[in-house]
Amino acid sequence: MIKNTLIALVAAASMVGVAAPAMADTAFGDGTPEMREFIADSILVRLQQQGVAATDVEEWGDLVRAFVTNPDGTQSMQLFTPGLLQPVTY
Repeated sequence: MIKNTLIALVAAASMVGVAAPAMADTAFGDGTPEMREFIADSILVRLQQQGVAATDVEEWGDLVRAFVTNPDGTQSMQLFTPGLLQPVTY
């Protein structure tokens, strides 16, 4: 029962993470701190579902900056487009 509830919550959070950036001026929206935190958590889950070993995300200009654990255990930062969360090459 708890597993099904958790799956439903993650799915709902993922859907909000897709819709919110498209509707907002910024990747994390311009609402309350609680809503911005919820969106950040949704983005983190979506990146992890895409195979990115992200441990945290934050807004970085008009992009999403993810803190990622590399295979050797070191940490790095990677940038992603809001909405689709495609990696940004620079």
